[in-house]
Amino acid sequence: MKKIILGSFLAALLVSIVACKGKKEGQYSINGTITGFDSGWVLLKKREEGKWITTDSTQVKVGKFVLTGKVELPEMYYLLIKGKEGYLPFFVENSDISLRLYADSLDKSVVTGSVSQDIYNSFLKQDDAYNKKNEALYNQYMAAKQTNDTLKALGLESGFDAIQKDQVAAMKDFILKNGKSVVSAYLALSNAYNFELPDLQAINKAMDSSIANSNYVKKLKEREQVLVNLQSGNVAPDFTMNDSTGKAVSLSSFKGKYLLVDFWASWCGPCRAENPNVVEAYKQFNAKGFTVLGVSLDSDKGKWLAAVAKDRLTWNHVSDLQGWNCSAAKLYGVMAIPANFLLDPEGKILGNNLRGKDLLKKLEEVMDTPTIKK
Repeated sequence: MKKIILGSFLAALLVSIVACKGKKEGQYSINGTITGFDSGWVLLKKREEGKWITTDSTQVKVGKFVLTGKVELPEMYYLLIKGKEGYLPFFVENSDISLRLYADSLDKSVVTGSVSQDIYNSFLKQDDAYNKKNEALYNQYMAAKQTNDTLKALGLESGFDAIQKDQVAAMKDFILKNGKSVVSAYLALSNAYNFELPDLQAINKAMDSSIANSNYVKKLKEREQVLVNLQSGNVAPDFTMNDSTGKAVSLSSFKGKYLLVDFWASWCGPCRAENPNVVEAYKQFNAKGFTVLGVSLDSDKGKWLAAVAKDRLTWNHVSDLQGWNCSAAKLYGVMAIPANFLLDPEGKILGNNLRGKDLLKKLEEVMDTPTIKK
């Protein structure tokens, strides 16, 4: 027994010595212990423009590993155990960070030594309370559906909206109160689709000058400018993209008509559910000078075209088949679909995210009044 204890002590001491030798002042040192994984490799990755970038890797020996390096500002990284599913997201900053990992249950892992991670954990705890409310409501909703209690199910649906509204408000409050932390910028950027321009302007104003060089902060400012450009009354940004035959189609070529720029994808359930409403709007107003330009966020051409045919979308369609990296979607700040923008015959934005009856009402409103000056 004494030999086992001594051996464990020496192994831990060795890891500590290696960490101290490998780490320089102003760097981070990630010391990891993995239960259920004695040897192999771990990879340290981060996400850039929707792609995984491997920043470092090291071997695991006797269930332990060390990674050292330097970051300008705290940033979200992801640790992967080669050969295992999933990953551990955590904030890396220039400090001594300890990871206690469980190879088959990475979600149960514990991160200590990162102040940013502590702040992030406090947000997750807050957010989990809303997730539990949603889960409880969902169970009630499914029970009502199973018993065909339509009235109760409809009532519960409004409950989801109320919880989401409170959840987003709590998130915004957390972000505004933690403007000195990169965590706030990360949360705001990750959930930017929840924030309208006034919210985003308030968030950007709350970001402390000490984190101005964070990529998260820079991208938040870029998004604010995108939303400014997309305000009603502004001329919609022009773009050109190929249709299914390879023919280039430009947005500006539709001037003279009321145009709905409709961002969607074949794999998007809510988009497919909304398509009948767009079809109805097209049928009612096409002869009066209204048309649609479908911009698909698909990456599979066959599935894209099959959905167009099945849903009977008889208008112009374009796609660069780049999924979420769709250039037009980025130009229009699209982070969630379905999304749309209604343009007048001069190419100016009349409104956005008009769904169901709201689209029909808006078309009835604007198409009764000529907008082209003669």
